[in-house]
Amino acid sequence: MVYGSKIDVMKSGNSESIHAVAELELVRAKSAIEQFIYSCSHTMRGPLKSISGLVYLLKNAENSKEVDRGYCLHSIEQTVEKLESVLNGLEQFLTTLSMDITSQSIDVTEFIEDIISEFQDTISENNIRIEVGVKQSVRLYTDRARFRAILSHLISNAIVFQDSGKEAKQITISVKIDLTNCTVKVKDNGIGIPADIKSNIFQLFYRGSDKSRGAGVGLYVAKEALDKMGGTISFRSKPRVGSSFTFTIPNLSV
Repeated sequence: MVYGSKIDVMKSGNSESIHAVAELELVRAKSAIEQFIYSCSHTMRGPLKSISGLVYLLKNAENSKEVDRGYCLHSIEQTVEKLESVLNGLEQFLTTLSMDITSQSIDVTEFIEDIISEFQDTISENNIRIEVGVKQSVRLYTDRARFRAILSHLISNAIVFQDSGKEAKQITISVKIDLTNCTVKVKDNGIGIPADIKSNIFQLFYRGSDKSRGAGVGLYVAKEALDKMGGTISFRSKPRVGSSFTFTIPNLSV
């Protein structure tokens, strides 16, 4: 049997078709969760073994000059951050799949500043300049958790995929809010995305670079959240020049 789009099926009023679509959605969600749990398990096992090995090394070489304790502790810290990234991805993934859409009033400027503060150490360490511009004629009402997940992943990617060879590292976040929509653009001058992987970046578990952290779910979560919110996302990117991601969501103020 061939099914049409979800909207067409829902409009048809056919209860059997609606039930079939619901079953397909459940199967899809179950499969995605199973794959994600497997990926998380695989992704976390390596870092946990690394931490265990480093702790063993530190415990058994307390007086050895051959062991760089500072390096070991720094490696443990970085590994813990990676594990935290995986767990954050899991939480956002499950939230995107399971929770109903809600609507809350959001102060976008404060919202963005709060997200940026989470990456402040990396931003300072790499001397990244971030500019934020917000133009709005009305307040934004949207799903707070999903809006945060989308912004966090895009801002995080713009930070992680900076070009270390460039002296001036720049990220620009532009927001425009009106009565019907909110449009956000996150632009960087980082390493960019090669043409041969552009079609894969929104796929679940896809990791297109050795700079990638976590389980490779960030852009997938963002895309899924936008689909549930009735939003859209597009991007432009050129290797060694940079990338810009633009997404639009409905303003639920009415």
